[in-house]
Amino acid sequence: MKYTLSQLYTNNKTKPFVNVTDIDTDIQWDECNLEGMPDRVTGTSYHNMGKTSKVPYDELPKTFLAIDGTEYLIEDIHSMWGGSK
Repeated sequence: MKYTLSQLYTNNKTKPFVNVTDIDTDIQWDECNLEGMPDRVTGTSYHNMGKTSKVPYDELPKTFLAIDGTEYLIEDIHSMWGGSK
């Protein structure tokens, strides 16, 4: 799957479950390292809600960490559900 920067920020917050190609168990997303990425929303002010930051897919992180500390490729995710917060 391809995710936008905004979706990666959301996944880091809600920690959804995902299915990854060639893995038979459900995996819970823990974190995608977004260091160096722009804030989720830029240009905010008292009168302006701002704009969602956009980053080309090629420049977004390629991996995420599961709750158990294992690293997986984001492109290998084929379904996602749940999450909290």
